Amino acid sequence: MSLEWTPEAIKAEVDYRQRSMRADAEHVRQSRRTAPRKAAWWARLAGFAGADVPEQRKARGDAA
Repeated sequence: MSLEWTPEAIKAEVDYRQRSMRADAEHVRQSRRTAPRKAAWWARLAGFAGADVPEQRKARGDAA
């Protein structure tokens, strides 16, 4: 059984895939906008704490 593609079917398939890719791209853009920014790799490597990076917990002396 072979499937023959008509020009209308090809156009519909291309339109469907483009809509899907645009929706995926918008989702990625939105998630990048709303995600908390992490420090640059060099700042993390050097141990610099930026404004977005939470402070390290202080060690308590009562742990046995």
